[in-house]
Amino acid sequence: MNQAVQKTQIRLIALDLDDTLLRADLSISEENKRALQRAEKLGIHIVLASGRNYFSMRRYAEELCIHRRGDYLIGSNGAQLIQASTGKLLEDLKLPASFCRALTAELERQGYAWQLYIEDTIYCNRMNEWAITDHRLSGLAVEVISDMDAILSHDQTKILVGGEPPRIESLYKDLKTHIGSQAEIVTSKPYFLEILPKGADKGAALERLAKRLRIGMESVLAVGDARNDLSMIQKAGWGCAPANADEDVRLAARLVSTKSNEEDAVADILDQIVFG
Repeated sequence: MNQAVQKTQIRLIALDLDDTLLRADLSISEENKRALQRAEKLGIHIVLASGRNYFSMRRYAEELCIHRRGDYLIGSNGAQLIQASTGKLLEDLKLPASFCRALTAELERQGYAWQLYIEDTIYCNRMNEWAITDHRLSGLAVEVISDMDAILSHDQTKILVGGEPPRIESLYKDLKTHIGSQAEIVTSKPYFLEILPKGADKGAALERLAKRLRIGMESVLAVGDARNDLSMIQKAGWGCAPANADEDVRLAARLVSTKSNEEDAVADILDQIVFG
């Protein structure tokens, strides 16, 4: 629910990428860039927090010059904390190989398309429209797994399942019930479901980063639109959302912009809270 904006000192801004900072064409608007540059000049940390990994986030960190300032990236929905200037993993949570083998076997049995991420490549169980969509969105290469045993002998950062939204929502509820105690289950888009290591969520990662920087969560502003952003919206002192956000995210947000990601919602939110 929106509240009247009060004068506050923001020291860290965490931003989701897809459908929040990025427009549909995957670009950052000049208005959003100017707002973030203005915030950076005030000494505010700018942190990109995405379901993407470093190899998919790097171009945006470079475009915003985050890689020059020593700031951080929260990648893979909170499984990874990354030093933006070097790409070094400061935190790297993993799903155990045994868990991945059992889960992917069940996904195979049910006929789902699923994929893993290793550096700059998406490895899918079979070529499918969801992997191709992810390739288009992330910029990562895509390959069909040629040696399943070899791939699944290693711990993994996450497993993504693609499918029609109703089927993904059904799977989400099923996995939350059956393996929710062993892994984090989120949807990053209506057609993407992600299985992540326990403790790997954007909110928990944001708390750990704020503690590392000795910043209280009351001085953190976070902006996101989807279910995988909900935890950081809830935990940040100023959890905010663009107008196009999912309903549960809008309900949890302290401030909801009247503008969408296509209309510079991030700049609008910073105008109201940081510069207002």
